[in-house]
Amino acid sequence: MSAMNRPIPGQSLTDEPKNYAWERPPEITDPNEAVKYHLDRVADPEVIDNVFYALDMGMPVKTLTDSMMTGAVAKGMHSIDVGLIVEPLVRRAVMKIADNAGVDYKESFDEQETSIEERAARMVRIVESTPEEERDAGYDFLTEISSNVQEEEQPQEEPEMSEDTMVEEKPKGLMAR
Repeated sequence: MSAMNRPIPGQSLTDEPKNYAWERPPEITDPNEAVKYHLDRVADPEVIDNVFYALDMGMPVKTLTDSMMTGAVAKGMHSIDVGLIVEPLVRRAVMKIADNAGVDYKESFDEQETSIEERAARMVRIVESTPEEERDAGYDFLTEISSNVQEEEQPQEEPEMSEDTMVEEKPKGLMAR
């Protein structure tokens, strides 16, 4: 995202209210229902084969489940808080399903293994390498996960500070004397 395409500070205060799904009350507020929603989604036969394919190709389970939570929040399914609560449970369930199916997987990326750009590129390669005949609801699921990974892992640019721009503030208040 370039500097010119970013939202203007305060823009959300002037936009039409409830314009986006995440600005409305979530459809699911109970963490138990959220776990059921995610597990039902993963248990779909058209989705689970693609999940196994992604795990076998090197997508970590943590990245998969984090992206599932991000997508659900963006769709207005549940809040961020509910996602944070249920993510470890969904992750363990996906790992258990993969264990039972005999699929090798990684739980998370090693920090020294790859850079953020390489991780996002790997997710895109996994989705793009899905055979044409296997592009079904599970392919759509992986495409959604991949786009969420790319958005989450984009580095935030920090403005450069030179010695000229840094101004030392003098202490203020009672204790400054």
